[in-house]
Amino acid sequence: MGPGLLIISAVAATAAVALGAADHRSSTAATRVAVVAAWGAILLLVAALIRVDTALELVVSHTRPGLSAPRRVMGLWGGSEGSLLFFAAVLGTALASVTPASRAGRIAAPLAIAPLLWATVTVASPFERLDVPAIAGSGLSPILEHWAMLIHPPLLYGGLALALVPALMDPGPRSARISRLAVAVLTAALALGGRWAYTELGWGGWWAWDPVENAALIPWFLLIVKLHVPPHHTLHRWAALLVWPAVFAGSAMTRTSLRTSVHAFANADDIGWFLWPLTAAVAVGSLIVGSRLPRSTRLPVPRLLPVAIAFFSAIVVALGTYRPFLPGEATDGTFFARYLWPVAIVATVGLGLAPAIRGHSRADDTRPLLFATIGAIIGLTLAMAVGLTIWWQVVHAAALGAGLATLPLARSRRQHLAHLGLWLVLAGALGGTASTQRTFSLDQGEARAVEGHLIENVDLSLEGDNPAVITATILVDGHRELRPSLAIHPERALRLPEVATTGHLFEDLQLILRSADDDGSVLLTVNVEPLANWVWIGAALITLAMFVPGRVSTRRRAATTAAA
Repeated sequence: MGPGLLIISAVAATAAVALGAADHRSSTAATRVAVVAAWGAILLLVAALIRVDTALELVVSHTRPGLSAPRRVMGLWGGSEGSLLFFAAVLGTALASVTPASRAGRIAAPLAIAPLLWATVTVASPFERLDVPAIAGSGLSPILEHWAMLIHPPLLYGGLALALVPALMDPGPRSARISRLAVAVLTAALALGGRWAYTELGWGGWWAWDPVENAALIPWFLLIVKLHVPPHHTLHRWAALLVWPAVFAGSAMTRTSLRTSVHAFANADDIGWFLWPLTAAVAVGSLIVGSRLPRSTRLPVPRLLPVAIAFFSAIVVALGTYRPFLPGEATDGTFFARYLWPVAIVATVGLGLAPAIRGHSRADDTRPLLFATIGAIIGLTLAMAVGLTIWWQVVHAAALGAGLATLPLARSRRQHLAHLGLWLVLAGALGGTASTQRTFSLDQGEARAVEGHLIENVDLSLEGDNPAVITATILVDGHRELRPSLAIHPERALRLPEVATTGHLFEDLQLILRSADDDGSVLLTVNVEPLANWVWIGAALITLAMFVPGRVSTRRRAATTAAA
């Protein structure tokens, strides 16, 4: 049944493309048939994963009997075959949920999923069977058998799919609501992935400028552009159109081996033969549709500022991500820091200042500039008080102060919340530049001071067999007991550390056990991460803001009118 449903789905999607080209309204119905068939195939795969059907190669490669049922389902997106089918189904569901406003839209929706579905039929079938059923599955990589991986990939796929929908619709309130929903889902997905990497891997940070991360960040920036431009403006439509090549170029890049990625759990080079032509097709289509849009007048400076910042950021991230086509190192973080740091400074100030200027019509109203100046002085003072001495850190702190001081002058509740959330993320990013990482050996009973914390090796224990888990008992500052561990998976030749994290609102302390000896000595990595928790709070506020009404209160509107 599974391969049959895939063929039905691919044929229905292809028929929908032809019907859309003929400007026939039944194109949407055919697209929905393709989506239903794809979800039917997915249900069969989920059932096979839950019962651990070892006749299927996908099941053997990505699950095992010892896992709970939800973690077995994670095998669906643990490899290229299931991940591709799941992405196509989510994409089709989002695109088929609206009736396209034009013939181009009726073509675009099925065209987006037909190549993905044909790829699952021809080169990446999730229903490949083994000649002889295996005794048991090998399971996912242990690092992926984490609760966050049950939520993060579906959220990410859902956010990317929702980001495509507004281009099929006429600009208006419904399009704006879907754009905000896409921003909310993408923000939650990116934050959850960053949190998983931060707490599970102990990289000493929450963002690595990895191609998979960047591929989701570029559409996020374009959605931010769309939300800051009036619906009647040409840039509003252009932003929605450019999301399409951004999403599919990211999928093509990250699902093949063109780029090295720490997320390379689902690569399959043959899929590129379907994804790269699809990317080219949607890019050409977006340019053709965009070239026919009427030109609009120039945006006012307060609105132009966030649009320019978001567009420029998307371009920088795209250039850094697709640098296999350019000379230089592909994922060098200094490339992004060099070009995005000045933008972050302007954005931090503009979070409060631009909305405040737009919301106060009196030319002689000096409150926004006065508040920004006072805030900058306070930020500068605090930076020097906490020991930030590098000039660009001090400038960033001053910008944070200016932005925070002017935030209350904005008129919209949604603006308040979203801009405060982004302010917290940028503050957390500044804190990350002041983080420290130390790796050292500690004998049993020995203590060492790291950034004002006393780290003492108390005990070492060994439990289990497969995997064998070595756990160190570490006393921090004489009263906090942390237990970083190291799991050894012999069948995969893998040593997987389990990070121990403690902290408070202003600082996190992470301990990573690298190795241990029979005499009780350990090799530890200690990460001290200032303001890391502000990132998660900020992401939560941005997500929440997308669901908050943006109306101005009656009292504030009356006060503004009276002042004018």
